[in-house]
Amino acid sequence: MTVLTDPRLKALVFLLAALISRPAVADGKTCNLPNFNTTTQGRVQELKPFSLPCFSNYNGQPVASNRAACASIQRDYFNPWARTDGANGYMNSQDEMCSSEPHNQCLLDNSNPANSTAYTNTTCRQGDLPSHYLEIQRVEDVIEAFKYAHCSGTKLSIKNSGHDYLGRSSGKDTLALWTRNLRSTNYSPDFVPSGCSARHNAITVGSGINFDEAYAFAEKNNVTLIGGYAPTVGVSGGWVQGGGHSILSPVYGLGIDRVVEYKIVTPDGHYRIANECQNPDLFWALRGGGGGTFGVVMESTHRVEPQIRLVAASIKFPQSPTNVLPFLDIVVNHTLQWAAEGWGGHITGNTLVNVSPLLSVSEAKKSLSEVVAYAESQGGSAVVEEFPSWYPFYEKYVTSGAVGVGVTHFVGTRLVPKAVFETAEGRQNLMGFFALLLEQGQSPYIPVVGPVLYDYLEGSTSATPAWRSAVWETGVGASWAWNATLKERKEKISIMKDMTALFARITPRSGAYASEASPFTVDWREAWWGDNYEELVSIKNKYDPFDLLSCWKCVGWTEGQSDSSCFSAFV
Repeated sequence: MTVLTDPRLKALVFLLAALISRPAVADGKTCNLPNFNTTTQGRVQELKPFSLPCFSNYNGQPVASNRAACASIQRDYFNPWARTDGANGYMNSQDEMCSSEPHNQCLLDNSNPANSTAYTNTTCRQGDLPSHYLEIQRVEDVIEAFKYAHCSGTKLSIKNSGHDYLGRSSGKDTLALWTRNLRSTNYSPDFVPSGCSARHNAITVGSGINFDEAYAFAEKNNVTLIGGYAPTVGVSGGWVQGGGHSILSPVYGLGIDRVVEYKIVTPDGHYRIANECQNPDLFWALRGGGGGTFGVVMESTHRVEPQIRLVAASIKFPQSPTNVLPFLDIVVNHTLQWAAEGWGGHITGNTLVNVSPLLSVSEAKKSLSEVVAYAESQGGSAVVEEFPSWYPFYEKYVTSGAVGVGVTHFVGTRLVPKAVFETAEGRQNLMGFFALLLEQGQSPYIPVVGPVLYDYLEGSTSATPAWRSAVWETGVGASWAWNATLKERKEKISIMKDMTALFARITPRSGAYASEASPFTVDWREAWWGDNYEELVSIKNKYDPFDLLSCWKCVGWTEGQSDSSCFSAFV
């Protein structure tokens, strides 16, 4: 038997196979949008910007503003629930605006949404939003959407809650497949993936379920779901398909380590089950290859733990120009010890909120004694306490500490491996980077989420292998005001690009979490997937032979596709 090794030849074979086996595409009549809408029971709708009711001009045409609706939007502008429950709600403004075209947006003043300057005598434009959306209710909706995309040439995007830093769940001129209302939940203490024999203690969720809903469901069933740190992050989407870190990941692994099955509609028009026993290549790709790439996940199943007793530490102190670096020096020099003790959490320039399922309260106090003493010497406070399960910790700390929404928020993170902390030079380089951040008016933000104690099966997932030696994820960010000029935007991105490149130099042979990386990473294929990239491209070509799903620097994306992108000005 001949073994195909050339990726281009394999892609051609996959394409020919798909042409033979794919179901018949829609006829010419259904390439018409109204007719396609009829096949989906009228659920194809225009997608209009979140803030449109405040404006009296939309895409150059006069419209009637709605004072009552505008007041409601102003009140809820920073409310993630108001955004997650609408097809037009995105958490970060770069997903709505066309960042390369300052006047192509429909935003309120993010410092004061009541400021009428933002919408008086101003045109609300579509920005980077899809032109239409389809509310997905069943598998057949997705199959029909792929048929329509193939015969009409329309590109597709996939959106649940709109937690996205790279604009992958939006995209101008696309048809958005909106999955938020797929909200089934099921708990099985002995779940068996289809075609397999192994049993798992597992929770299955529809792709519209977010972590707030999933955590409450897990608590009700006396189990622990390892998941994200923001209530409205979706369980089945880009989080788990891209990697999925948690503050419990140091002990229990990443989201991609814990998912045991996906049910997915692939762009070739088939509804598939992907697990270790059925479509294992697709299962591998979905465990790290990124959301919006290989199909529309309808539901996912995740291994859960029994209820976990946690010890948690909350340390904070008033920040001054001189007291951040000494705090971070203590953190850096204790990181390897804390990693061995199972600590995970989030650290900034003057706060630490960490948890460990491995320590008692007395052990935790001893572990953190130096950093506690420092915080208290700066007029701060420290609380070390025990929680009987994840959910009460979540209610106390996560719901109040989630990242803000309704703002422009680019991130440029990098995974920091254990090797950096093992040498004096590596620790010194980290401290130098933090000093530079502070000089530029930025505060360090350190998710302690590396799966350092998890027993990983090598090669079982497709995200960057750099995850397996990482202790931290950290880096830089960029933001700008709602009315920033293109020059101001370019300056912000230029600084972020320079700082990200510097951080990459002091974390050699590492990589980045694709869901939270700089969209302007030059060596993105290597940084986000490493040696897994070419195999991911082959699998992408197999299940999406006509490239119906395409997003910014997703698997299979090419630089030539940036010409019409809303990030093109920054490349």
